[in-house]
Amino acid sequence: MGEPIDRAQTPVSGKPPVTARFLVTREDYADFRAAAGMAAVSPSEFRLIRACGAALLVSCFVFLFTYESGVQYFLLDALLGLCGLFLLGWRKMQPLWLRARAGALYAENRRLVEACTVSVGEGGLRVERPQYRAGLPFEALAWAYEDRAVFLFSLGAGMFCFLPKRCLSGEECVQIRNYLSSALRKKFRQEGFHG
Repeated sequence: MGEPIDRAQTPVSGKPPVTARFLVTREDYADFRAAAGMAAVSPSEFRLIRACGAALLVSCFVFLFTYESGVQYFLLDALLGLCGLFLLGWRKMQPLWLRARAGALYAENRRLVEACTVSVGEGGLRVERPQYRAGLPFEALAWAYEDRAVFLFSLGAGMFCFLPKRCLSGEECVQIRNYLSSALRKKFRQEGFHG
C-alpha cells in the first residue's frame, strides 16, 4: 500500500488550503477538551438530560407539598431538587469541568506542548506534528465540530485533531466552514459560535 493521495493540497477551484501553524497552549488544550466533550453528546441527549432534570425538580415540589413533613423527608426532597438543578445546568457545567480537568492534564503532561501544522482544503485535512504526519480526505473523517474557539476533527477510534481559531482570520474560518459543510453535511456540527 502506498502513500494516500493528498487531495487536501490539490485545489480544484484554485483556492489554496487554509494552513495554520501553532504551538498547543494550555488554553488551546482546554478548548479542545471542552469541544470534544460537547461534541460527544448529541443535542437529543442534552434534551433528554434536561427533561430528566425538570422531572426531578417538579417531583421535588410535588413531594414537598404532598408528603409528610420532617427532617428526613425535607433532606431527601432537597437532594431530589439539587439533582434536578444539576441535570438542568449540566450543559453549562460540563465545559467548565472539562476545561479545569484539561488544565491539570496539560500541566502534568509536557508532551502536549508541541508544534502542529493543520491544513484544510477542498479535498480534506492534512496534519503534521513532530512524530506524526497524515493527509485524510473528508470522507475518512468520522465527523467535525465547530464551537467558538476551535474546529475539531474526529479521525475515528477516539483520535482527534483540532485547529484553534486564534490562528485563523475570520475569512479563513468561513472558508473552512464552507469546506466542512459541503463535504460532511450532517457530520459537521456547529455550536456556540458567532460568525
